[in-house]
Amino acid sequence: MKKLSIYIHIPFCTHKCSYCNFISFCNSNDKKEDYIKALCGEIRLRGKEYGKYYDITSVYIGGGSPSTLKEGQVAKIMSELKNNFRLLPNSEISIEVNPESVTEKKLLEYKLVGINRLSIGGQTLNPKILQLLGRKHTIEQTKNVIKLAQKIGFDNINVDMMLALPTQKLKDVKKMATFLVKKNIKHISPYSLILEPSTPLYKMVLNKKVTLPSEEQSVEMYNFVFNYLTKKGYSRYEVSNFSLPDYESLHNLNYWNMGEYLAFGLAGHSYISYTRFSNTENLEDYINEISKNNIPVISKEKITISMRKDETLMLALRTKEGLNLKDFDAKFNCHLMTDKKREIEFLTMHNFISVKNGFLRVNDNAFYVLNSIISKLV
Repeated sequence: MKKLSIYIHIPFCTHKCSYCNFISFCNSNDKKEDYIKALCGEIRLRGKEYGKYYDITSVYIGGGSPSTLKEGQVAKIMSELKNNFRLLPNSEISIEVNPESVTEKKLLEYKLVGINRLSIGGQTLNPKILQLLGRKHTIEQTKNVIKLAQKIGFDNINVDMMLALPTQKLKDVKKMATFLVKKNIKHISPYSLILEPSTPLYKMVLNKKVTLPSEEQSVEMYNFVFNYLTKKGYSRYEVSNFSLPDYESLHNLNYWNMGEYLAFGLAGHSYISYTRFSNTENLEDYINEISKNNIPVISKEKITISMRKDETLMLALRTKEGLNLKDFDAKFNCHLMTDKKREIEFLTMHNFISVKNGFLRVNDNAFYVLNSIISKLV
């Protein structure tokens, strides 16, 4: 049996954050039931196509905000999934939750249906910054959901924390990081704000209503998180992911290792048999097409060997281990150290990368300029 990861998209939120450009809908309770029905329909259709050929190693229910679903709806999705796919006994099953929309009853439901990993959107412990971001939860709600989840028995918990936020100071980052370590959070995802055009926050920055930290300040924030978490026993196994031993996300690792994945729901992007395909981004079209037993795929692209070569290199350099040169050369019939000799020598001389024990990896001090490093090699 081949291995497969599954992503399930829930495109609903209680509100739209000021920095968000994802496809999501607010105040759409009337559409949720129709969407869940269509989602289960897609799972059945795809189950007939792929179910008997794959073992499922991980499931990730993301969004949007899946915790905005009513009690019983996540259980319904999980039941449909188990009826149509073979989930391995040690499958990692994650769900994203936001502090303002998750309840004790929902957490108990998640636990009961086999979900064994939570990803909490905490972001920061500064209430003024939360307000600027358009987040609706309070600091107390973040603390309460962590306490409640651990009490119920969730040991594998990730918390997102954002860096380079408007008005954010290093002391804000220190407060968040030390809090998460104190609470024994096993997985922490610190990532820098990406200012997306057309979002309210972008306009606020453009009109100088708020200011972002300088590049130097942003680097200082990221470096603090790396140094602090490393001292506390966490490993940065990918540029924006730190975990205690044995708590790396299997789902994330599958993406970075160019594994196959199947996505259900609105705008879901899949990768199977060297082909990428994606569902429609129109909610009405998605629901209507599934009701006719059609999967509304709107794009399909065959990934060429050249594209796979670049993507393998790019994704591997995001990870702690880096790129296995022997495997890479054998897979793509090349010799990277020769083909990119000048670029590798330049990056090595400036202490951006190193080659050791057959692996080419980005040095710890250079992860913040990772995109520039990758652009030289692909």
